[in-house]
Amino acid sequence: MRKLKQYIFDYLRKRMPERNPRFPHLDQPLKVMIIYESDHLERNDSIKSIRQDLLRRKMDVTMWGYVEKKENEIQTLILPQSRILGLADYNFFGKPKEDTIRDLTAEHYDLLIDLTTHPMLQLRYLTMYTDADFKVGLNLGEGVHDMLISLPDLTPEQGENANIEASWLYDQIMSFITTIKSND
Repeated sequence: MRKLKQYIFDYLRKRMPERNPRFPHLDQPLKVMIIYESDHLERNDSIKSIRQDLLRRKMDVTMWGYVEKKENEIQTLILPQSRILGLADYNFFGKPKEDTIRDLTAEHYDLLIDLTTHPMLQLRYLTMYTDADFKVGLNLGEGVHDMLISLPDLTPEQGENANIEASWLYDQIMSFITTIKSND
């Protein structure tokens, strides 16, 4: 079943319209989308810190997470401005339901930061369907990002077993974006 779900994802990804990515300029206010895997207790302390950092940088931040729960409505008291999706928001093949896709594509973002540290089909769909000028995340072999953060000792296949913190990944992403911009 996993191979069928992956096949459907790859088929839909190839049918997505051609993108023309634009590199973000962090010295101006941006509209930023954060994609993340929510912890089961939904505390998400590192995600909360990342949000605070982006707000300090005068960014408009939207956050969508995913947790393997069956509830229709997943609420989080720590991050009430975050939308956390669960199994009920996806169909049998792992694709988000139409109302979720409609909500996701309703907004345009300057930058998408994918803090996914493990290959998760549900989060790959979110990254794929988000309308963003520039998408960045960890190299997990999906082909949905404009810039990949690769670890020398980590292959996409090993991503499931890696113990990478979202805060570390965020620091790496921001460091690379800042460095590349300063060398422009």
